[in-house]
Amino acid sequence: MLTGYLQYGYSLEDALERYEEVSLFNGPAKDYAYDIIEETTEIPENLRYYIDYDAIARDMKINGEIIEIDHDLIVTNANEF
Repeated sequence: MLTGYLQYGYSLEDALERYEEVSLFNGPAKDYAYDIIEETTEIPENLRYYIDYDAIARDMKINGEIIEIDHDLIVTNANEF
């Protein structure tokens, strides 16, 4: 897990000091995207089937909003680092 910090420019000491600031989500990025959308957005029932959660998760990874550090384990507050 610490190698992720080192990859983004943090020293080992910095990473160890900030480990409590990390928020993790255990599950696929698609599920995280679904949870965030459900919690923050009111979606009309007739549009629910048109949302592509895989694409939203992919964009979150590309934008650096989430970082997958292991299979089905992602850092969800990645922009804060």
